[in-house]
Amino acid sequence: MKNAIVQECDSCGGTGLYSGLCEGKGKAVICSSCQGKGWFEYSYKPFKKRHKKKGIESIRLKRDYFIGETESFMTYSEFEKKFPVKSPL
Repeated sequence: MKNAIVQECDSCGGTGLYSGLCEGKGKAVICSSCQGKGWFEYSYKPFKKRHKKKGIESIRLKRDYFIGETESFMTYSEFEKKFPVKSPL
């Protein structure tokens, strides 16, 4: 089940119009962030559990590394122990 949140547009303050330095006094343009609506709708799927990623045999501790640095890897079970799922609520 997906849920949705409706949020006021930060760029135009919910007006649907943007007026900055380039528009001049008393002039505005349609807000390019919300396309003039004044709001955004975000859909999301509530978190219930962390899913397993199939086919993974080893996990690198970080995405980038320096030349000559020894890379560190861990197994999937080590990952699950080191990074346990904690409820966000």
